[in-house]
Amino acid sequence: MLPYIPDVVPNIVVALVIVVAFVMAFAPALRKCPVAFYAVWIAACMATFVDIVRWIPWLYYVVQAFASCYTGVAFYLLVMFAGAFPKKWWFTKRLLSVRTEMSIIGGFVIFAHVIQVLIMVPLSFTPIWDKAWGGGLTSIIMFIAASVVGVPLTVCFFVPWITSFRTVRGIMEHSTWKKVQRLAYPFMALMVLQGILLSIGHAVYAQPGGDGFVGYMVNALAYAAIGVAYVALKLRRRAERRAKVVARQDVSA
Repeated sequence: MLPYIPDVVPNIVVALVIVVAFVMAFAPALRKCPVAFYAVWIAACMATFVDIVRWIPWLYYVVQAFASCYTGVAFYLLVMFAGAFPKKWWFTKRLLSVRTEMSIIGGFVIFAHVIQVLIMVPLSFTPIWDKAWGGGLTSIIMFIAASVVGVPLTVCFFVPWITSFRTVRGIMEHSTWKKVQRLAYPFMALMVLQGILLSIGHAVYAQPGGDGFVGYMVNALAYAAIGVAYVALKLRRRAERRAKVVARQDVSA
């Protein structure tokens, strides 16, 4: 994703560090003037479609930092974890203050990525797929990641993203909007699952000892750890809420 970073460091971790640093530094400005930041990210996403960007190393890495698929995933991970971290933390308050804005920026990045890889779905049903991935287990894993997981993942991404825009949200009934936003939970699960599958698929393709094998496996473990951490935090929040309800009932009794 970026130069001078060892391959063993997961790309998703690098992206999370970049996005966390950005949000912590610019949250007030992002909340006050989101359109300016949207414009920057839209420009970066558009640059990913320009081949000449790849010929200029420094520009390519800047665009990658802003608009790689890992960056988009990192924004959405922060959006989801903002609802799982303890609300008393300063870090959590910072995230919650720009949760909508993070969702919209992450959506621009993911949408640009979806446009670029959309052709993968129909290709996965043709012989070209086996030729590209060498057949066998690799082709199966990548098919599951691209089509079986990718299609519902795209649906679960697109609908909540569109309704994150305040103009769209404003014309919806609040109860309907809340129901739509619940798609964020299957989206989170599918996003982590696809990250694991893609990483394992690339690792199997590289084979043990091959270029990038260790990095891909570490990336898969990073996604798995993120998923486990999110579930653990949500379960903890639920247990705390139940404990408070029981405490109130005991007091009223």
